[in-house]
Amino acid sequence: MIADAAHKVLVIDDELGPRESIRFLLKGDYDVFCAESVDQGVAMMREENPDLIIMDIRMPRKSGIDGLREIREYDKLVSIVMLTGYGALETAQEALRLGATDYLSKPFDTNEMLQAVKRYVERTRNERRRVGMLEDLQEVNTRLVNELANKQEQASMAQSTAEIAHDMRNPLMIVSGYVELLTNQLEDVKEEVGDRLGSTDDYLEVIGQNVRRCCELSHMWQKYGKAKLSEFGPTALSDVIEDIVMGAAPLAASEEVDINYDMQPGDAVINGNKAQLLRAIHNVIANAIQAVTPPEGHVQVHCRQGDETVDIVVADNGSGMTPDVLEHIFEPYYTTKDEGKGTGLGMAITNRIIEEHHGRLLIDTRPDEGTTVTIQLPLEVSVASAVSSAA
Repeated sequence: MIADAAHKVLVIDDELGPRESIRFLLKGDYDVFCAESVDQGVAMMREENPDLIIMDIRMPRKSGIDGLREIREYDKLVSIVMLTGYGALETAQEALRLGATDYLSKPFDTNEMLQAVKRYVERTRNERRRVGMLEDLQEVNTRLVNELANKQEQASMAQSTAEIAHDMRNPLMIVSGYVELLTNQLEDVKEEVGDRLGSTDDYLEVIGQNVRRCCELSHMWQKYGKAKLSEFGPTALSDVIEDIVMGAAPLAASEEVDINYDMQPGDAVINGNKAQLLRAIHNVIANAIQAVTPPEGHVQVHCRQGDETVDIVVADNGSGMTPDVLEHIFEPYYTTKDEGKGTGLGMAITNRIIEEHHGRLLIDTRPDEGTTVTIQLPLEVSVASAVSSAA
């Protein structure tokens, strides 16, 4: 009896023996489908949407490598384990470069096969849940933007709703990134996971921090119209910087972008709102990460405290902006990103927040050379006076 019919495994192998061996091994726990050729397997994949595909590399007519290319054009998320029985290590490594998840040798070890199937079925399901969550969030955001265009009389309320939806994407992507890092780490160390529990705990702590940030943003939305969205007070910039550094790391890792920090906020204290500052600075760093092209792309973030102000500078070597784009950079809903990758709200939100903090947002950009964004914030009056007196 199949424990969960939704857990589907597709086996593609031209040899009857291996196909039946895997089917017999897995049939008690998985819904197993078998195909004797790449064409038959691809057709079955489109119909059954399996959680895992186990495919032989060496097959007549179309090889497993050919099948891998076809499958990846159709489904980027499904886990694919390649089987090699003739010692072609280079071919197996090529399969990994083309998008295979892993490879096993033939004849396979029963325990190794069972562990791999369990691990990669779960990986596929987690990836599909993650992508589905982000797609749902994008759909909500798109719907809100469309409603704005049709309901001008509710423009103020609708724009605030769209901004909150926009900002929710950033922490949720951070959560998603760390979950992916954690999953990959556990897969890498396998039985030695106990030696790496320290890092795992750190990742979980970051997840918790960003979930709490989502809650804070939600709370801000609930207070809209009843009280001021931003309650200002003495805010240590070092605390803001620490959260930004931890939060931007998984986004940079997922985009394969090198990000370097040279942060010396010292004891800088500003009169501000930490949650709002996190929104603003993260928007700038996220834009910089998305503007560069890996692996040559890099982002530099540094912070310097002056006598009366503190500067947070985010520089990238990305595509830069033309004067026409720069002219509209703070307009809500203006974006040059591909459809579904941006709403044009990020810099409008950031500019408004910095203005509320009596700061300045300076942009130096050149097409094909990169962009430098400087967030200049005034020090809290008592702190600035103390610095001036000491000088």
